[in-house]
Amino acid sequence: MTVLPRAIDRTQPVPPSRVSIDNAYYDAIDEQWWDPRGPAAMLHAINGPRLRFYRDALGNLEGRLVLDAGCGGGLVSKGLAESGAVVTGIDQSPASVRIARDAVDRGGGRFLGVVGKLERLPFSDGVFDAVVAPDVLEHVPDLPAAVRELSRVLAPGGSLAFDTINRTIWSFVTAVWGAERVLRLMPRGTHDWRLLIRPEELHSLLRDSGLVPVATVGLAPVLAPRDVARGLLRRRMEVPEFRIGADRRASYLGHYRKTRSGGEGGHP
Repeated sequence: MTVLPRAIDRTQPVPPSRVSIDNAYYDAIDEQWWDPRGPAAMLHAINGPRLRFYRDALGNLEGRLVLDAGCGGGLVSKGLAESGAVVTGIDQSPASVRIARDAVDRGGGRFLGVVGKLERLPFSDGVFDAVVAPDVLEHVPDLPAAVRELSRVLAPGGSLAFDTINRTIWSFVTAVWGAERVLRLMPRGTHDWRLLIRPEELHSLLRDSGLVPVATVGLAPVLAPRDVARGLLRRRMEVPEFRIGADRRASYLGHYRKTRSGGEGGHP
């Protein structure tokens, strides 16, 4: 007997009726998207290291067309625009797209906001020089369709960078049960553990969509196990600092490149 939910094969589409995830709360965050101690505090905590990873992966962004898939309130879009990218942000939350547009505009960046879903992107084939998918893939029931679409709109030779959450016992204890249900660092229902994605599942989908791996790294909080245990017992913990490293038990970042000839890639 286990307390973990029954796992789902993420290489297959998942009927929305089978999952329990609250994507509607992103509409309610509104201006609090940019409060580092508000509902998006955890996203602010990971944003520094993931932006550094994205910039390193994508290289010179000056004048390049970049899709921010699942842009939310624009935390990543603003950072990429500050590096010179011409950013298109798409999100199913109209309120989030508006906040992202305002944030990038205030910083003097170039941004086009679009309301839509990753499973059916309203863009032409190969139109983007690069695509980023920050903290969004684990929210999409039809992951195969989303990955195919991200690859379709990416130009041959272009880069896809992403961050997502691994489906492990550790991620259930820390990200779902701990962060949402006990510590309330995120609203309950933000994640459905069954929708979290093992690296090998995502690699299989990316490979089948004509993408080859460049790098995959872990993203983990700077916490000792005793710190986690203490926080869970006290039901209180400050949002931790995050660093990139080898630990992929909870979250991981990836960089893949679209092949020019459609050849298969190796292992992540």
